[in-house]
Amino acid sequence: MATAVPTLTGPEYCAPEVFDLERRRIFHTGWFMALRADTLATGNRRVVDVAGESILVARDLDGTVHAYANVCRHRGARLCDDDSDSTQGSLMCPYHAWTYALDGRLIATPLLEADDVDKASLSLWSVAVAQWEGFVFVSLAQEPMPFDDWMQLHGQELLTLERYGLGALRVAVTTRAEVRANWKIIVENYQECLHCSRVHPELVEIVPVYRTGWVYDPERPDGGVTLRNRANSFSFTGTSRLPVLPGLDESDAASYFGCTMFPNAFVDVTGTSAIVTTMHPRGPDHTTVITEYMFAPTTIADPDFDPSEIVEFSELVAGQDFDVCERVQRGVSSSRFTTGVLTPKDDLVIAFVDHYRAAMGAAGT
Repeated sequence: MATAVPTLTGPEYCAPEVFDLERRRIFHTGWFMALRADTLATGNRRVVDVAGESILVARDLDGTVHAYANVCRHRGARLCDDDSDSTQGSLMCPYHAWTYALDGRLIATPLLEADDVDKASLSLWSVAVAQWEGFVFVSLAQEPMPFDDWMQLHGQELLTLERYGLGALRVAVTTRAEVRANWKIIVENYQECLHCSRVHPELVEIVPVYRTGWVYDPERPDGGVTLRNRANSFSFTGTSRLPVLPGLDESDAASYFGCTMFPNAFVDVTGTSAIVTTMHPRGPDHTTVITEYMFAPTTIADPDFDPSEIVEFSELVAGQDFDVCERVQRGVSSSRFTTGVLTPKDDLVIAFVDHYRAAMGAAGT
C-alpha cells in the first residue's frame, strides 16, 4: 500500500506570519507574471498588486515597458489608484501634482523654483521587467535572478508551450474574481482531478480522461490530454465556430495543455484559444484571480468574432473551482486541522508542495 504524503499544514494556509514570509521569500524576491504586453498600449500605465506591493507598469511613447513602485518621490503619496489604466502619457501625483514621464523621470514640480529640487535624482523607484512570449514579468528584488535562469527553475511547463506562438496572440476578454482562499489552495486544486467528476460534470464531458481522476493522460508523454472526439475547444459542445490557432497540427488542435508558472499563473491552451490566469494574493485567505482569453489577431478582427461560448464555459468551470477552494479554506482554518493527505493521483500537488517549500527555504511555519 502506498504511503500517503501530508499536505501543507493549517498555518501554511492560514497564518498571516506565513503569508508575510511568502511575500519576502517568493513574491518579492522572484519574478511575478504581471500582465500581457498587448493589453498595455503606448502611453498607458497599469497598476499591478504584487502580494501587497503596488507596482506601476507603463509603456512609454517609444514603446518600451517599464515598472516602478507606485510611490511619489516627494512625500510618498500613492500615484495611481489600483487596477486603473490611463492614456495621459505621463504620471501626475494627485497630492502636489509632481509629474513623471512614463520612463520614470521627474519632469514637473509645480510652484517650486527650478533649483529647489534636483529632478534628475528623483526619478521613480524602478522595478525589474522581463518579457517572454508577450507576458510581462516584474521582480521587486534589488538584484533579481536572471529571468532565463528563473524560467529554467520555475517555468519549465510554460516553456513547453512555445510552439503555440503565444507571443502572437492577443487578449480579447478579461475577467476578475475575488476568491476567499489561499493562493496555494487554488494552485493545488488546479494540479489534480480527483474532484473533477463531482465538481465539473461539464468539463469531464469534454476531457474524458478526467473521469479517471488523473489530471493528465499517463499514456501521453507530452503532458497533454485528448479532447472528446472532434472537440477542439473548451465549450459546452467541445467545439467552436472560431478557427484553430495558426500553425497547429491535428494532434495539438484536438488536445488540451495546461501548465503552471510558479508562483502565480496558469496557462491553458486548446485548439482555438489560450487562457491565462494570474493570481494576485491579497492575504492568507484572499486571492484576486484575473483571467485573460487570447486568440489570434485575425480571429479577433473578424466582424463575426464571438468568444462567448469559450468564456462562458471556462468561467463556469472556474467558478466551480473557486467554490471548492473557498470550502477548503474554511476547513483548513479549523483548529483541529493539522494536515491532509495526498495520494498517488495527487502527484502534481506533491510536486508543487516540494517546490513551494524549496522556494521558501523552510517549512514556512
